[in-house]
Amino acid sequence: MTYANADSLVSTAWVADHLDDPNVRIIDGSYHLAATGRDGKAEYDEAHIPGALHFDIDAVCDPNPT
Repeated sequence: MTYANADSLVSTAWVADHLDDPNVRIIDGSYHLAATGRDGKAEYDEAHIPGALHFDIDAVCDPNPT
């Protein structure tokens, strides 16, 4: 399978090498459907890549789409 934006993906080694790079921002977008009973933010709070920010899709999405 090919990925249209493969140049946007990096290896875990690359991430580890760039954790302190001020020009790199790691975003944790973990999300789980309600039926799973999991909470992406709670899991982020428990453990995440050092320096990563949590992106909460529910906080930015339209709760009443048309």
